[in-house]
Amino acid sequence: MFEVMVNDSSAVAEARRRAVAAAAALGFDEVRAGQLAIVATELGTNLLKHGGGGGRLLVGCGSDRIELLALDKGPGMTDVAACMADGYSSAGTAGNGLGAVRRLAQSFHVASWPGKGTAVQACLSRRGEAACEPAHDEALGGVSIAKPGERACGDAWATHADGPVRTVFMVDGLGHGTEAAVAANEAVAQFQRSRHEPPTQIVHAVHQALRHTRGGAVAVARIDPGSATVSFVGLGNIAAAVVGGGTVRRMVSHNGTAGHNARKIQAFDYPCGPGALLVMHSDGLSSGWSLDAYPGLQRMHPLLVAGVLYRDFARGRDDATVVAARTEAP
Repeated sequence: MFEVMVNDSSAVAEARRRAVAAAAALGFDEVRAGQLAIVATELGTNLLKHGGGGGRLLVGCGSDRIELLALDKGPGMTDVAACMADGYSSAGTAGNGLGAVRRLAQSFHVASWPGKGTAVQACLSRRGEAACEPAHDEALGGVSIAKPGERACGDAWATHADGPVRTVFMVDGLGHGTEAAVAANEAVAQFQRSRHEPPTQIVHAVHQALRHTRGGAVAVARIDPGSATVSFVGLGNIAAAVVGGGTVRRMVSHNGTAGHNARKIQAFDYPCGPGALLVMHSDGLSSGWSLDAYPGLQRMHPLLVAGVLYRDFARGRDDATVVAARTEAP
């Protein structure tokens, strides 16, 4: 995933160009690439017009889809439904921006609060009319952005679903830059090989796989809707919590660095009731976040949750990754 800071019209053009280039690499045809260009342009233009001086457009690539996430800290919307109607405008324009995005995207969600800005998520599939894996997309979402000025991100995350049971993996390569990214990529590759194992065994395997790298912090969370539990294993400074029922249960991660020092690898089980949400993040995000400041966000698309937390709590001096996942079966 990459980020374009949108604070003038040239940045809108840059966001569009990079999004279309990513789509071309995935095999989007000319029609779908053109539709993506329209969506990127509309979202970027909205950031300029309504974002209180601009915002950021995040672009992520799946196996057959492009995910766009527009984030701003502008005045927000008091009535999202009204603002979605064609012809509505608060900036003296035709007022067709978000309506056009909604029509072209296979998945589209908006979160906004007066005085707290807006987050807009849009997913476009290479297959056009086919949905962007809706069950998967509605269950989780994540943001992973390199430290400002770096091209390679030393954070990474991955997920695996085995029926209703979902496993979420996260790694924060030591430091940042290319060598941190090498460690992160190796960790994700090992997770893919070990994803069917218990969480403790996954972390053990990743620890061994990272011995020839600079290492990093790793964490595995296995969500089992049948038992209404999340089993969590953490090594290093990756934070995780289950949010739900008016409570926040912070998870325990042992000290250490995968690949170098792992004195104790232990799983802890946490209850997750109906409507609960798992949030995991690297230390590029401040731990002082709370969803209470954003009424209704917990029930919204998980990518909006991840995006809002990234927007408001990223430290700005390191790679930053945040993932949100539903704990109920899709």
